[in-house]
Amino acid sequence: MRTCVRFLALGLAAVLAGCNGALGLGSTNAYAKPAVAVVSFENRAPFPLGWNLGDGTRDILVDRLVATGRYHVVERAELAAVARELQLQHSGATRPQRRTPKGRLKNVQYLIRGVVTDFGHVARDTGFLGLGGLDVFGGSSRAVMGITVQVIEVESGEIICSRSIQKSVRAQDVNVRAGYKDVAIGGSTFYRTPLGKATSKVMDQAVREITWSIASQPWVPKIARVYDSGTVLINGGQDRKVKAGADYEIIEAGEAVLDPDNGDVIGRGPGRIVGRVRVTKVWAGYSEADTVSGDVSSFQVGQRCRKADALAAR
Repeated sequence: MRTCVRFLALGLAAVLAGCNGALGLGSTNAYAKPAVAVVSFENRAPFPLGWNLGDGTRDILVDRLVATGRYHVVERAELAAVARELQLQHSGATRPQRRTPKGRLKNVQYLIRGVVTDFGHVARDTGFLGLGGLDVFGGSSRAVMGITVQVIEVESGEIICSRSIQKSVRAQDVNVRAGYKDVAIGGSTFYRTPLGKATSKVMDQAVREITWSIASQPWVPKIARVYDSGTVLINGGQDRKVKAGADYEIIEAGEAVLDPDNGDVIGRGPGRIVGRVRVTKVWAGYSEADTVSGDVSSFQVGQRCRKADALAAR
């Protein structure tokens, strides 16, 4: 059974690595993972089959973001249902086993929203087809999908990324009602259609744009727990390829640098090195380390750990 699970894990890792490689996103363990929520897209593109393009586009984007391994994707669209379940669990009507503690929902750093601006087939000379009575289009037609996607920072409410993306693919002679009948947006059959192929290109570009704007900060470990004995836990393990024997310097947070025009934090001053630790054991999501130098009483949860080997190489 363990061998089977191991092969499945390796297979999933290979799929994610292939996905990130195709999108040009790099290694999943080298970057910080922001917590995001994707809200339903507004649909401004009429389509004759009555598809829910807003929710469908949202679900596709959520699936693509999760597949990168670069995000903590948090459910917000069904948050009311989650709240009702939590209320039921703490009402006394359910068993105490596996009851979810209150106050454990993950906070979101960024909200992602968007608008479907184009979704249909375009003839080279006559414009959109497949609406109303114009069901047939010729070999010079193209399937077009377009969105505008925005990333909003929750802390400030500022729109930090806004991109309009449109892609098209060649479409063969087809009747739009017949060609897309019984096809569900986001399904395997959908991605074999011209609109499905155009949508896939749009989503790939959207993931790249979002990742470049909010998920490209290098990951650094931080102190998660400090013991009086001098043992320190840091929040990276096998998932971050931390190695036993690696030395890390503990950096005290520097003073915040504020923009004089608007008060935004635009950076921090250089922090003081307060000690050094050496990794002794590596677990799935964290590592144990022993203090090599420095006063343990000056170590605090949340302090950054900078790999000492990297400094020596400079």
